Amino acid sequence: MEEVKLLLIRSSPFAMSCALALRQKGIKFEEVHENSLPPKTDRLLRSNPVYKQVPVLIHNGKPVSQSLVILEYIEEAWPPSDTTPSLLPGSAYDRSLSRFWADFINKKFIETGLKLMKRFGEEHATARKEIVEQFITMEEGMRAIGSEGPYFLGDKMSLADVALVPLVPWLPSFEALGELKFPGPEQCGRMHKWLDAMRELPNVVASVPPADWLSQYTATLRRFIAEPYPGGA
Repeated sequence: MEEVKLLLIRSSPFAMSCALALRQKGIKFEEVHENSLPPKTDRLLRSNPVYKQVPVLIHNGKPVSQSLVILEYIEEAWPPSDTTPSLLPGSAYDRSLSRFWADFINKKFIETGLKLMKRFGEEHATARKEIVEQFITMEEGMRAIGSEGPYFLGDKMSLADVALVPLVPWLPSFEALGELKFPGPEQCGRMHKWLDAMRELPNVVASVPPADWLSQYTATLRRFIAEPYPGGA
């Protein structure tokens, strides 16, 4: 029998993506909760000695770290079948789009949002401006693809959706931390259609914390945080 564990912090957007990917694939796994603040456990340090961060996927005793790497690993370790959906579209071009947007979301949009945890300074001010611009960029990206949705690339979930799903609980926190407001449905209709659809999916609900809990958590954590957000990459 396979052993599948996911080392995570409940608030980590990157861990949320990995948990959703496993659930979409129908993989049974154990959530192993790590400390959100120091000290880091010996288990985490052994599993990810380079970055020392969550998420870490442990599959039959072998650790895999970094969320985008984990997502690709999940797709390869549990390949598509009659009962296992794919996280990548059928054509080579659409697969490249899925990977491109997953990379943008992970390395640009989510990372920009996490910089809002810092209350003052130039980095915070820049993040406030950039995250709204990046929200609009994703809207334009969906429109350019030309699909009606509800998913990023059309009618099936892909890596782009899995990477972006942390926005479902994090959106109110980003707005509160940045003292900003994302564009509404009248300007970013595809993004809001996407958000509405994600909020209704059972696998998403099971993979992300409630938005109100996360808002309280981030407001509290912000008072104590002196290092980069501990939620990994």
